[in-house]
Amino acid sequence: MMTDDEINGKYESGQDRLIQEIDRIKLTALVDNIRSNPSYMTIDNDSQSVKDWDDVKKSQLIESFIINFPVMPIVLYERSYHIYEVIDGKQRLKAIVDFYSNKLALSGLEVKTELNGCTYTTLPANVKAELNRHSLSLISIIPSGDASPEEIAKVIEVVANRLN
Repeated sequence: MMTDDEINGKYESGQDRLIQEIDRIKLTALVDNIRSNPSYMTIDNDSQSVKDWDDVKKSQLIESFIINFPVMPIVLYERSYHIYEVIDGKQRLKAIVDFYSNKLALSGLEVKTELNGCTYTTLPANVKAELNRHSLSLISIIPSGDASPEEIAKVIEVVANRLN
């Protein structure tokens, strides 16, 4: 068990503290970054990832941008400068990339039902322009510089568990 002096020293030194950077990025810029730099942000599912969203869920996210509903931020761990590991939001990112890559035709929309069947390319010009104006919030977590790989892994695990 740590003494009061050890605990106070740990807090005063900032040990185990995280830096959070909050940023917003246009959807088009985010997709371009992901496409042009494979190491920028990996969104492909791995064995530990949760199940992919179905097309209706993906479509409803895109509809949320179109009608300006709030969308939860993406939470990232910055491994190195501009290289990120996604802690929370892989499904949202995959839906955005799939739509902008014309791999998703909108379906199951509840408000903008006239857009069901549209891909990014076939969206009406004014709707596409409105969508392209939207940004997504990104929260980057950066551990203290003296954190060990084990400590970083633990922090990522704890953050992911608390978000889900």
